[in-house]
Amino acid sequence: MTKNLTRGFLIILLVLTILFIGFKENYDSSQAEDGLKIVEATQTLGSVDNVNDTSIQAYNYDFALYNGGNEKIYLDSIELLFTKDFLARVLTEDHKIIDNKTIRPHSTIHVKGQVEFNVSGLSKEQILNLDRIYSVNVTSTKTLLFPNGDS
Repeated sequence: MTKNLTRGFLIILLVLTILFIGFKENYDSSQAEDGLKIVEATQTLGSVDNVNDTSIQAYNYDFALYNGGNEKIYLDSIELLFTKDFLARVLTEDHKIIDNKTIRPHSTIHVKGQVEFNVSGLSKEQILNLDRIYSVNVTSTKTLLFPNGDS
């Protein structure tokens, strides 16, 4: 009888643990939906079209920016911030991606682009292992209503 009681207790403990973990994951994901988030991203490396110089390569990126908030966000600009090592090799001067876009609540926009960089002196493995993006700088504008004298 003690064996069955112990087994029953362990089963109840296991079920409660599974419920707690499921609740925590749902709670964390709902908290993460407030504001602007990068929800998916792809990156590729390859040759630059119409360039015969193999020391110049292309870094292509595509990511989805999601507005989980309840208000639209006006995006002034989005700019990739590269790691120090990668930035020293980047040939493309302007890293600004988007100018003047609005993202509605609970909507996604896709951001994509290409940056050319110099791979001289690097092996194939070094190129693949090169850290590229440090972060994404988003500049946005929020409009606040000015209270009139009646308040």
